[in-house]
Amino acid sequence: MVRLAITDFTSKEESEYFYVNEEYETSQNMFTYSGFKKYSAYLPKEGDYKFYSLNLLSKKYLDKDKFLIHIADEEFVILFNHKTIYSAKINPNFITDDMVKSILISKHITMLSSGGELNKFYYVINSKYRAALEIILKQNIKNEQKQVIAESLGDIEDLVKPLKDLDTPKSHSIKLSILVFLFGGSFWLSAFGLDMIKEKYLKIESLDPLKQELNFEDKFKNRQMKTLNDAQAEYNKLTDCITYKEAIK
Repeated sequence: MVRLAITDFTSKEESEYFYVNEEYETSQNMFTYSGFKKYSAYLPKEGDYKFYSLNLLSKKYLDKDKFLIHIADEEFVILFNHKTIYSAKINPNFITDDMVKSILISKHITMLSSGGELNKFYYVINSKYRAALEIILKQNIKNEQKQVIAESLGDIEDLVKPLKDLDTPKSHSIKLSILVFLFGGSFWLSAFGLDMIKEKYLKIESLDPLKQELNFEDKFKNRQMKTLNDAQAEYNKLTDCITYKEAIK
């Protein structure tokens, strides 16, 4: 299963407060790199999830100064210019009320960030209540002309395909070790391995024995030709004599 995580929290405590249930879960640091910048979060160890950076997803698909809303079963997050500007927990038992409250706050924050004008929101929904949440979102996010300005960015499973999932320090070390091993193996193969393979399996034998054999065959052929020519000359001499005698008779 796929989950998107905020990777620009300012502290471990903020990340754990948002993602980790203290009664049942323990946290682990997970991270990835984009260029030389590290994106990390403290996320639950429990659960069969693959986590991806919400901030990097925004950076991948949106230009600067764009708004992205991410809604999960218990999360409502707004990003502007790929940075988290609002995050709130949603109570599944009061999802409609919490959604409307979050949307109203979103409008206020957006108007402050965009200079008082609402242009367009992009959103990604990762919830079993996706259809209902999408309706609530579109009904409550409209411009002054009452036009819907909420637009889906796409299905989360497709959106995360070009992204790197978040690693733990252990899995990151394993991947790094594999890369170092492959790089070292490629370097050794190009520098030394090809020569060793060539010497062991592709050794080229000297052509001198073959040349000697060809010379012997040429000499033998010449001797045979000389013998044949001598025999032919003797034969011609004999037949010439016989023909001459028959002509006299």
